Amino acid sequence: MMSKARLLHGITATILLLAPLALVHCNDKDKNLTAPTKSGSLSVSIGATPTSGRAPLDVAFTSEVSGGTGQYIYSWSFGDGTSSSEANPHVRFANGGVYNTTLKVVSGGESVVSGAVAVRVDGDVRLACFIDPEEGSVPHTVNFTADALGGNGQFTYLWRFGDGATSADVTTQHTYSSVGTYLATLTATSGAANGTCTDEIHVFGPLTPQCKATKQGTFAVKFNVVPNYCFHQGCTYFWDFGDGQSVGGLERPLHVYGAPGGFTATATVKSGGATGTCQVSVNVG
Repeated sequence: MMSKARLLHGITATILLLAPLALVHCNDKDKNLTAPTKSGSLSVSIGATPTSGRAPLDVAFTSEVSGGTGQYIYSWSFGDGTSSSEANPHVRFANGGVYNTTLKVVSGGESVVSGAVAVRVDGDVRLACFIDPEEGSVPHTVNFTADALGGNGQFTYLWRFGDGATSADVTTQHTYSSVGTYLATLTATSGAANGTCTDEIHVFGPLTPQCKATKQGTFAVKFNVVPNYCFHQGCTYFWDFGDGQSVGGLERPLHVYGAPGGFTATATVKSGGATGTCQVSVNVG
């Protein structure tokens, strides 16, 4: 008896084994978040992007809140007098400064305040320079100072005095040892912003006036003094006529001598911190 055999074809099944899904926590540093602040079960962290730049600066704030016992109520304080009740607000800072932003979260009977995020906004720098005196005779000492506003409120300074010398102080003093005209420049830098102001310094050599005399009669003489320069505030004059008489404030005085003889008149000229003298001899009578 012949038996029949049935061929059984095997079926191969492929089974994919799926590993359990792991929960990955983002690093707060990667998200520019503050360290979590906790109160009871409530925890809050905040972040800002960007945290610095030129005004006007648009900043996106984010928050991460966990715990609590109810709905989250948000209260942002941006350090510029404005606030928000959104979870992730967007804010425009129009003026320069450093703004410390915090978030208060209330949930049920719990509340917590985050650590602060500092946003530095660099506004335009407004600069005023004060230089005194602007002119004088060598050696000429000048006082420099300035007032700066705007930026982020923090400034660095660089004075360039025009003769190769510099200073990083906002208030300083410099002495010019050579005759010339110098362009003094101050640059004030605050974050990404800066401002400059300039002024000319005029340094003269010695004051060397020339005296002249012209007889106007037997005993009368017309005097004249010509300085080689006068500063912008002008020159002052003083004459000693050599006979015990003198006069101040006149550049071209007329003097009448009371007796015949030879006399030496001296003129003293002052301008700024410079003083110069000259003499002229006359014979009358």
